[in-house]
Amino acid sequence: MPETNESSRRKKRLARRRRKKLIRKITTAVVSCAIILLTVVAIAAIVNRDDGNANDIDNNFVSEEHGMTEGDDTVFNPENETDEPIPPVSDPTVTPDPEPEVIPEPEPAVMTVELTEADIDKGILILVNRQYPYAFADDDNLIDMFSYKSSAYKFRDTGMMISPVAAEHLNDLLVDFYNKTNNNDVNIISTYRDLETQKRIYDSKLDYYGGDVATTEKWVAVPGSSEHHTGLAIDLGIYTDDGESFDFRGEDEYAWINENCWKYGFIVRYDSAKTDITGIAYEPWHFRYLGAPHAEIISGTTLCYEEYISYIKAYPYDGDHMFFTSVTGEKYEIFYLRSAGAVTTFELPEGSEYFVSGNNVDGFIVTVKLGD
Repeated sequence: MPETNESSRRKKRLARRRRKKLIRKITTAVVSCAIILLTVVAIAAIVNRDDGNANDIDNNFVSEEHGMTEGDDTVFNPENETDEPIPPVSDPTVTPDPEPEVIPEPEPAVMTVELTEADIDKGILILVNRQYPYAFADDDNLIDMFSYKSSAYKFRDTGMMISPVAAEHLNDLLVDFYNKTNNNDVNIISTYRDLETQKRIYDSKLDYYGGDVATTEKWVAVPGSSEHHTGLAIDLGIYTDDGESFDFRGEDEYAWINENCWKYGFIVRYDSAKTDITGIAYEPWHFRYLGAPHAEIISGTTLCYEEYISYIKAYPYDGDHMFFTSVTGEKYEIFYLRSAGAVTTFELPEGSEYFVSGNNVDGFIVTVKLGD
């Protein structure tokens, strides 16, 4: 049966209602989704802003904790951190304990030694030769070597004057030689000479060599330049119990004296290899007293005494000093002090055991005996 017009119109109205209802549902759903989406976006923006602030706070905390400032390129590496605890913040209401008082150690006591220009020419270490003649000090302290009279050796004459310290050690040397060899033929033939005595010996030798000055002065020092003026030089000879005299050559059993004299403070002054420096021919009988430790030091070198005086200058008072330990264990500090003119001073620790000698050239040699 065919559909009527009324029925057709009713269906169309119903269809329009259904479409409107569906559109409202869709519109409502779309609006709801939009609202939800906007809400989510807003929440996310708030969260992101809070995270950014938190990061800034954390970054500031890291920068302050690790000493980083704006523009600092230092990279913080947690692996480099130590386990040391962060020091607590001081409480401003609490007074900190005072720092302990530091008491400085007292300066070591020193003594000042004063020397005059005249002291350059005095002492057991003075150099005396043609270039540096003896000054003939008025206060020479000499004794008669005969006061040490011993059956261990002989004297050519009485009244042989000598420095007391040289006399003592010469006696020890010759007595020890006698005890070792039972030989008492060593004869002391010359010690101190004054200027007149030296001139008489020089003139006699000059006549002997027929006026040959060069040859004479190889064997006899020019008056005023002889070490015998000091009282520190000794010439030895041989005089037997049978009354025979010989030159002392330092040979055979007498070689012991030349080889061991340094233990007693003496050196063989004129070496055969150094005549061009000393100006004197080889004299194995001529001994010069220098004392400890200088005789021992020289014995361990090839230096003549002129060279040793120059060598000491490599150890100045205001520079590195020489330190020496003797074979018997004594320790010494040695230095050279250049003369400052009328008065020269230097300092040593209070109570130091020392002696000073002029070098008869331009200054002083200071020898300090050190403790253990």
